[in-house]
Amino acid sequence: MMKIREIKILRLFTLIFCAFFWGCSHHAEKKQVGVIDDPKDLELPRSVADSLWRRAINLGDFEAYHTIANSNMLLTPDEYYYTLLMANKYQCPEAYLNLYDILTWKGTINGVELAGKDSVSRNQALFYLLKAHELGEKSAIYYVYEEFGDSITPPESITYLKKIQRFYEEKK
Repeated sequence: MMKIREIKILRLFTLIFCAFFWGCSHHAEKKQVGVIDDPKDLELPRSVADSLWRRAINLGDFEAYHTIANSNMLLTPDEYYYTLLMANKYQCPEAYLNLYDILTWKGTINGVELAGKDSVSRNQALFYLLKAHELGEKSAIYYVYEEFGDSITPPESITYLKKIQRFYEEKK
């Protein structure tokens, strides 16, 4: 089973390979191979990304969402919010899985640890994972097995929303 970090590395490797292949096949006459110094160089141009986000959010276009989600790491506040909209507004299985991925990713940005280690964030992540699984996201099954094992039937996603609700009720 692949870990989240391994999947992100695989995505990055795939993008680098595609950029390399495209560069070699379309610019063979130059006999030069471009060097990618920064993974941000592989991101879609802002105008293309904005267009894809508009199609995804305004029209519920899952393919546009898939394209934009696979072009970057979905770690900026805008991208998290757009992913949340795709999940909430359209019940997009891939968006739910990406939200789980974001909340459990063990990286840092500017020294801030991103993995939510508090109980509410953990329960929210598990809700997103199970919701993705319930909606038929095929790649969610690997994470479900990683979280719950394969010897039991995983709980329903609502279980984790109820845990979050109880947490806030206890804080009143």
